[in-house]
Amino acid sequence: MRFPRYALVPAPGDPARHLLALCTDVAGLFAEPARPARVRYELRGCEPRGALSRAVAQAVVEGTAPFGTLVVDLHGTGWALADTRVLGMRGDVVTVEAAGEPRRVHHPPDPVACGNLVRVTPAAPEEETHTDVTFVGCSPRGELRDALAAGADDFREVRYQGLTRIGNHHHEDEAGRITAWETSARHRGLVDLTLSFPRTRLVPPATGEIWDLFWRARPVEPGTWRRFTGAARGEWLDRAAAHGSHGAPELVPGATYRLDGTDIVDEDSFRCALGEAVLGPGRCFREGGSGASGPGAIGEELSGATVVWHRADVARACLGVQPYSGRRPATFQELVDDLTAAGVRLVLD
Repeated sequence: MRFPRYALVPAPGDPARHLLALCTDVAGLFAEPARPARVRYELRGCEPRGALSRAVAQAVVEGTAPFGTLVVDLHGTGWALADTRVLGMRGDVVTVEAAGEPRRVHHPPDPVACGNLVRVTPAAPEEETHTDVTFVGCSPRGELRDALAAGADDFREVRYQGLTRIGNHHHEDEAGRITAWETSARHRGLVDLTLSFPRTRLVPPATGEIWDLFWRARPVEPGTWRRFTGAARGEWLDRAAAHGSHGAPELVPGATYRLDGTDIVDEDSFRCALGEAVLGPGRCFREGGSGASGPGAIGEELSGATVVWHRADVARACLGVQPYSGRRPATFQELVDDLTAAGVRLVLD
């Protein structure tokens, strides 16, 4: 098969170790994902300490206490509960509410040791939590090929990978059970595989558009990143960074770059706009060795250069004032200070 777009691979814990299928396309994957349902759990056999102990005390007084991500250690295996609220404690049982199902994690820092993690909220029917997604024009391999040849009606849970044109995977996530298959009407000699796909793992349409733009090569039209907002700009930056620096112009000390600030309203749009102004369309500054990619790290690469920032008033009004959760976004002045401290000469127009 030439240039498959997707691969199906075994789920974690599956004894299979090899690729299960290569697929030409997909139908039904790109739609707004459902929000994870709130689920109540009991942590049994626990001795709350530290932050969890304080949250339990708050919940006893106020009825509930926010906790964020709670990692539970069950006999040496870590499980993370997202967006957790502590509801109370009776005996050695802590009751919490979290978003969706627990996620397995490896080597978590400071997990809460418990004897058991029990779901209290009844599971919703699969027809409410899952939808059909069809991977089109697939070439089954290994155990999946053998199962289909034997006449199997379905197959166990798998994961899927989004592939680049050269075959590297840029995205991987759970995909659910294979529930049906049929000879492909559009791709001779191949099959279409239908999966019972979790609605919470559907991919926003804007993300799919970005995958298409970067599939063959990086986009060459200036300003393409402006089509996207919010989380989609983060995906744009991930794809631009994944394509590496091959073919990028050499940064010359003393050079002058002109930055169009018309659409710079947050840190992601700043990185998109500056990457295009300095390196060209579809490019961004790579992350530093410690994962840093903020203004200071970018400034070190541009040290000695001059950046003429047109319409800086837009960023001055927007940066650092949008709603946020977790890390506070940088203000305009903090961004300017970081760049100038790194040796960049800024001209604010």
